[in-house]
Amino acid sequence: MLILTLSLLFAFLASWFLVGRFRLYALAQGLLDNPNARSSHTLATPRGGGLVFILLWLVAGVGSVFWGVWSLAQALAFLPGAALLAGIGYWDDHHDLPARWRALVHFLVAGGSVAALGVADLPLGWWGAGLAVFAIVWSINLFNFMDGTDGIAGVEVLFVLGVGGFFLWQAGGAALAIPAWVLAAAVAGFLLWNWPRARIFMGDVGSSVLGLLIAVFALAGEVWFDVPVVLWVILYGVFWFDATVTLARRVMAGERWYAAHRSHAYQRLHRPLGWSHGRILWGVIVVNSVLAGLALWAHAMPEMRLVALGGAVVVLCITYGLVERVAPMYAKNIAST
Repeated sequence: MLILTLSLLFAFLASWFLVGRFRLYALAQGLLDNPNARSSHTLATPRGGGLVFILLWLVAGVGSVFWGVWSLAQALAFLPGAALLAGIGYWDDHHDLPARWRALVHFLVAGGSVAALGVADLPLGWWGAGLAVFAIVWSINLFNFMDGTDGIAGVEVLFVLGVGGFFLWQAGGAALAIPAWVLAAAVAGFLLWNWPRARIFMGDVGSSVLGLLIAVFALAGEVWFDVPVVLWVILYGVFWFDATVTLARRVMAGERWYAAHRSHAYQRLHRPLGWSHGRILWGVIVVNSVLAGLALWAHAMPEMRLVALGGAVVVLCITYGLVERVAPMYAKNIAST
C-alpha cells in the first residue's frame, strides 16, 4: 500500500508541476482557446494541458508492461489506442482536423481495443463486439462534448475512475485498479489548474483519451474480472445522460446534430441562466455523489443492481428536468444552429 500511495502522490505532483510548465509554454507559443459565441469562457486560455497527464499515464502503462504488471493483451487494449488518439487530439487542438478523419480514427481505436479484449469473451459475441465498439466511440465523443465548463471533466474522472477502481480492486483486478487510480491522480494534478477560474484547458488531447479509457476500463473489468458494466454506467451517468438526451433532442428537432452548440444542460445553466462555473461544478459534484452512492450500493448488493440503475436514471431525469424548467433547450435565446 505504501508503494501505491507513493505512486499516486507522484502522479499527482508530477502532473501539477508539468501542467504549470506546459501552461507557460502554451502562453509563449500562443496555443490559446479564444472565446467565441458558443464558449463558456470569456478570456483566451491556454489549451492542450491534457497532453501532460496522458503522457504521464502512457509512460506508467509502458512501465507496467516492463515490470510484468500488465500482460500483452492488457497493454494492447489500452496503450496503442490512447497514444494514437492523443496524437490526433493534440493535432486537432491546434489544426482543424476534418470530422471524417476523426471519426475514422475513433473507430479504428475502438476496434483495436475490442479486439485486444477478445471478441469471444464479450457477451453476445460479435454482436457484443459491435456494441462495444459503438460504446467506445460514443464515450470518446460524449466526453469531448461535456468538457465545456471549468473543472467538469476532471471531476467526472475522479468519481468514475476513483470508485470504478475500487470495484476493480475488490474483484482482484489490481492490474486495472492501479492504472485507473494513477490516471485519476494525474487528472487531479491537472484539475488544480483547471478549477474555476480555469488557467488551462485539457483540450481534445485530454478529453477524447479520457472518454476512450473510461469505456475500456469498464469493458475490461467485465471481461477479465467480472465487474458488471452496469456499475460504470451508473457512475458515468452525468456525462452519458446529458450528452445522449441532448443529441437525441437535436436530431428529433431536425438540427445539424454534428454542429457545435450550447444546448447541453450544464451549458444552459451557465448561459443564459447565469450560473458561475463554480456553482455548476458543485452541482455536478452533488449529483455524482448520489450516483456513486447508488453504484456502491449495487456493488454491495448485486441483486439490487437494476434497482440502483433505475434510481440513477430517475435522479438524472429529475436533474435534467429541473434544468429544462429554468433554462429550456429551445427558448428563443438558447436555440442552437
